[in-house]
Amino acid sequence: MSAEATGALDPKDKPLPPNGRPGTSGTELGLRANREKASSAFQRAQRAEQQYRAKRRATYAKNDIKTAKEHFRNAWVSFKAGMVYSWHVVRAGPAVFSEGARVKRDAQKQKAEAKRREKAAEKKRKLEEAIKKAEKAAEDTASTDVPAA
Repeated sequence: MSAEATGALDPKDKPLPPNGRPGTSGTELGLRANREKASSAFQRAQRAEQQYRAKRRATYAKNDIKTAKEHFRNAWVSFKAGMVYSWHVVRAGPAVFSEGARVKRDAQKQKAEAKRREKAAEKKRKLEEAIKKAEKAAEDTASTDVPAA
């Protein structure tokens, strides 16, 4: 069916206005339609971008939750072990203190023993010196008492 059969005019066959240019109503409508179409496409793109960001953040958050649970599980195990060993330390406290006292006592005994040995050595040295002096004095008196023959 052609335009002549329907009785409608083809836009190309329309007569031009007196200034020789076509009217702007078609152009304006086309531009407005393009702008609305672009605006709705932009809004759809923005919504899609927001959904993508929300999904990405949710994925990261889920991974963080899993990691946090794992860390808390490990922390709980470590905490329990720490408490058990702390209890062992508390129970063994008297033994630790008595061991410290024994070590201190042993050190004092060794120090006293060394001091006693040093005093005994000094006493022995003085005694030996006194014996040597006495022998020398006895020798000197014996050599002067002996008549010359």
